[in-house]
Amino acid sequence: MGDVIRRYGPAILAWILFVFLRPGPAPGRRLVRFCVLGLAVSQTALIPAVRDLTRALGVPSIELLIAHLAMVGAVWAGAQVLLRLHGLPAAARRYTAWALAGGAAMVVTFALAPNVMPQSPFVMEYCIAYAVALLPEFAVIGRLCLQDARKAPDRILRTGLGLVVAGIVAAAAYMVIRTVIAISARAPFDFDYGKGFLLSKALPTTAHLLVLVGVGVPAVAGLLRRRRQYRRLGPLWLALYRAEPAIALEPPRTTVFPTRLHLYRRVIEIRDGLLVIRPYRTGSATGERQEAAEILAALRAREDGLPPLSPEMTVQGGQDFGSDTEYLCRVADVFREISRRPAATVP
Repeated sequence: MGDVIRRYGPAILAWILFVFLRPGPAPGRRLVRFCVLGLAVSQTALIPAVRDLTRALGVPSIELLIAHLAMVGAVWAGAQVLLRLHGLPAAARRYTAWALAGGAAMVVTFALAPNVMPQSPFVMEYCIAYAVALLPEFAVIGRLCLQDARKAPDRILRTGLGLVVAGIVAAAAYMVIRTVIAISARAPFDFDYGKGFLLSKALPTTAHLLVLVGVGVPAVAGLLRRRRQYRRLGPLWLALYRAEPAIALEPPRTTVFPTRLHLYRRVIEIRDGLLVIRPYRTGSATGERQEAAEILAALRAREDGLPPLSPEMTVQGGQDFGSDTEYLCRVADVFREISRRPAATVP
């Protein structure tokens, strides 16, 4: 069972994460998905079924080249995300050229090698080219992730970045070990210790899992936070929708995993609804509880057909989308609480 998990677990986890990370217009998001796709392809190419398929097709060992090139692409994408976030476009271009040169060297040495036996010609050169293509990218990813982890205010983000750093360190150690093993096959020294289960099997699997979990933790946390906010806003949105259905692009429906667009629309539609009932409000709220009470009173006044008051009001809320969403969530929490009371008891 443990061997099955080791062989198939990272590939399955990578594909799940790839599906979970929905496409978006932001270049950084596309690069993150490309990184996860590279990890998924790399791990999938190494499963026994793919190896058997390449042998049946008469191209044995080609899955190794596919897996390694996919890994180079994944690591390149990860480095690009961080370099661009840190405003280092020149370094991003240099690392792109480095990855392309390393990949080309891998293809050439793989084509020249008669087989993948360690002692065969060009196998050592292939392993060195693979390590040279990856290790500088590993270094920049580890350095920038560690730098960001120290500054990140969010505990979940720090945890995710820390796991990525740990995975990168494990992957770099594995690459050095595999390269030394490849050199030892044609050099007058042995490195049998590196061929044991812990360093040759467990270490790379651990590295992949750490990176995938590190990438997935912030994404999953963001999804859960978005879902919680979407549900908290539900009662307030529904009350405003019933008062004025025109605020919504779509009628109420169940959304299990809301996207960023779903949450954004819900916040905008609540703001539109608050503008609709604004003439029925009695004054400017100074906190979430008073805001919720005034919203409820305005909705009831409008429903009862009372004349608008049209007061001058100050709009309460956050300074950006994130803070405004949290503010409306707190208002919605109070609104849900007081809307269940009889009208006479609402403050």
